[in-house]
Amino acid sequence: MNFLPVITVADVGHFFLLLTRISALIFFFPVLSNQAVPRTLKAAFSMLIALLFFKIVPELSGTPLFSRELVEIALAVLREMVIGLLVGMLGSLLFAAVQTGGNLIGFQMSFSVANVVDPVTSMQVPLISQFYYMLAMLLFLAFGAHRLVFKALAESFTLIPLAGFTPGEGLLELMLRYSSAIFSTAIKIAAPLMAALLLCDVSLGVVARTAPQMNIFIIGMPLKILLGMLLMGFSFPYLTTMLGGLFQLLFNDIMFLLRASGGG
Repeated sequence: MNFLPVITVADVGHFFLLLTRISALIFFFPVLSNQAVPRTLKAAFSMLIALLFFKIVPELSGTPLFSRELVEIALAVLREMVIGLLVGMLGSLLFAAVQTGGNLIGFQMSFSVANVVDPVTSMQVPLISQFYYMLAMLLFLAFGAHRLVFKALAESFTLIPLAGFTPGEGLLELMLRYSSAIFSTAIKIAAPLMAALLLCDVSLGVVARTAPQMNIFIIGMPLKILLGMLLMGFSFPYLTTMLGGLFQLLFNDIMFLLRASGGG
């Protein structure tokens, strides 16, 4: 008796579309797409999730994928990739806002020249900016926000059938709103420290006027660094609460994006 499952052309096409959407999300979403994680591991993880969803997600309606014309196959695969890319872009914009906030703080602390290599983009970024980015990634995992991303992935197969991506009215509006919110979110993150360091600059200016013999440049830089470090430590509870709300808002916006992409 043969116990091996019968694999048809429709099953191969079904699995391929599942794998395309899942791998696009894993390879482009922040934290999951970190270059510190080997690509082979991300590919194996994508295949594992695709196997878990294989019997749950309804198959492609109509003609099997690989029985269609080449143009139709390419469009179906492209639709699945776009879904993962859009979800990953929302996450990237949120983490870009955190990096921008850290960059503003580092500039005020006189750390604008101190750069480190970002392992995600392989580019040099300011030190404080990279610190805030790594902190945001750790909080993302600590809050369990990665589970919300996988929950959204599971819901996406209900909201958007395989090869059923159709941009809705709110999709462009959501992407524009998220893009424009980078700077405002960065200001909210950096505002307390920027205000305190600005007052420090004003105080140093007053001292420079009243005591011209004092070298403000030698005193001011270490003073601002020390003050900035202390304020960063005091602001962590505020930052943690704020990022927790942003991660929940990110999940809500991902669900809105999926509904808009499914024509719902």
